[in-house]
Amino acid sequence: MQEIQASRSVAAAELVRNFAHWREVGAQEPVLVTHHGRETHVFVGLERFQHLAGPMGRGGGREPRDRVRELAGRIHQGMILCRSDLTIDHANAMALGIAKRWDRHLEDRPLFEALPELAGALTEAHIRHSLASGEASAADIPSPFRADHWLHFETFPFGSGIAILLRDITADVQRHRLADVKSAILKAMGEHGGVGYLRISTRGFIEIVDDSFCRMVGLPPERLIGANLSDLIALPARAALRETLEAVLRGEGDRRIESRLLSNQGAIVEARIGMALLRGTYGAEGVVLVVTATADPAAS
Repeated sequence: MQEIQASRSVAAAELVRNFAHWREVGAQEPVLVTHHGRETHVFVGLERFQHLAGPMGRGGGREPRDRVRELAGRIHQGMILCRSDLTIDHANAMALGIAKRWDRHLEDRPLFEALPELAGALTEAHIRHSLASGEASAADIPSPFRADHWLHFETFPFGSGIAILLRDITADVQRHRLADVKSAILKAMGEHGGVGYLRISTRGFIEIVDDSFCRMVGLPPERLIGANLSDLIALPARAALRETLEAVLRGEGDRRIESRLLSNQGAIVEARIGMALLRGTYGAEGVVLVVTATADPAAS
């Protein structure tokens, strides 16, 4: 802008009369064109204009479309770009994969003709809402393209049309669902009252314990958390429990063992213990134990 403000000026009539001269001047520097003394245009050579305007395509045309395609090809989400009439302008490889159209050419086709799975459902409502209102919209939905899959579906205005983003979230949904199932199982075990649950570290120390197990051994949770599991086992049964626990931690498979728990009331609780390795992102994180009493402690 400083270059333009400092450039020479010429009246429009003078520019027309002496065009050859001013063309040479315009090739060297921008020339402000005035009309009745008011600056209205800038006369500048093509090469300098291209330099000021930025990257240009073949034939002097800009390449924003190619830059958008380049961006769409690099992101790890499905992207579909549509014009104002919902004709597909571009669909990246990720979108084609999610929609099971790897070998299809979708560009310049009506969206709901190329992808009829999006029509007549919540997806169409989101698309038309963004197109009509100019607002972004998003939802987590069952995938219309694959059974038992979930998508994060997002729409937002892009140019005169809209952009659609697709991301497969099946793993996240399943993880949350599994977490809900586990939580429900633990609650059901608590209501049952005869099934104890505890989690121990790779070194054999109790990290989590439920009320049922606490009742079996007659000790509160604060006394049990941090304690070594072996200290709760009757002396003759400790060696077998340690060997079984070490086998599980070595990854030799989940195990079941009959053992004997020491109760705070002085009784021995005959118990059946199931052990399963707790696997984390970086390896074993401990062992989960489910314990049931197999005999009445009072009869011992």
